[in-house]
Amino acid sequence: MKKLKPIKYLSVLFAVSCIVGFWSCQKTTTAVDTETQSVVDNSICEQEFMQIQPTANARAINTKGTGAVAKMSGITGTLTPCDTLRKLSGDTSWNMIGHINPVYEYDLSSCTNVNGDNIARTGKYNIRLTGPIKNVGSKMVILLQNYKVGTTTYACDSMRITTLGSVFTSTIAGTIPTSFSFKIEVFNAVCTGGTGWVIKYNSSKTVTINTQGTAAGSDDVMIVTGTSSGTNRNNLAFTVNVNQITKGANCKFITSGTLDITPAGFSLRTVDYGNGTCDDDATFTVNGQTVAFKMK
Repeated sequence: MKKLKPIKYLSVLFAVSCIVGFWSCQKTTTAVDTETQSVVDNSICEQEFMQIQPTANARAINTKGTGAVAKMSGITGTLTPCDTLRKLSGDTSWNMIGHINPVYEYDLSSCTNVNGDNIARTGKYNIRLTGPIKNVGSKMVILLQNYKVGTTTYACDSMRITTLGSVFTSTIAGTIPTSFSFKIEVFNAVCTGGTGWVIKYNSSKTVTINTQGTAAGSDDVMIVTGTSSGTNRNNLAFTVNVNQITKGANCKFITSGTLDITPAGFSLRTVDYGNGTCDDDATFTVNGQTVAFKMK
């Protein structure tokens, strides 16, 4: 079989495939599995919600009183509003009578390139802490407010991040966390495109963030396992198993790992995100056939 080159829209690719393979399709009378939108739409929600957690975590770490050891420890310079969170209410006197869990705000609108991936984001999110973020079992509960990436809007009932553990090491810059592990749950998310399409999305994942032992957030790398589900822009339900997908903080796209996605009424298809290169190229395999697609 002739190898297919990646093209932007999967629907075009499958249309060409069916024309080229029309005779063989007739001969075998085997239905062609052409459902591709679930793969693309899951990626649209997946990779952006993956961006929110490390950004929120990095700003909380650098914000006084949140109960973390700052990654900026030992680094000279002044933190800016784009490096930290602004407290709206509550307090961090965690064990005092009358304590109220603090709520912080992060306003992206005045901060360019907040994740180091050269993607402009606007809007805000509020973060409520249930305890010091370095403590196992403590939670960050995130509510998005007018959060947009380009023309796509992201919203959800809540995003809950539970601390599972962390590892620290001493370096010339001080005591720096080398890795964090979290459980991340997204409840009733809606990803809406500028042309009016709507994707619904829920997920429950375990995320490990490797900091490379540096204070800079731009070299952090996330490794993710877990499950997600939702409906694509055509209102077709899908379920997903995530297998060690990896994403660097300085790249918009998932760069390696696989996931298994099953649209309702269709065969399981496996998405392969590549070998670690920061690009929008990926492939998926269904019924023994592999095709390329773009994650945008």
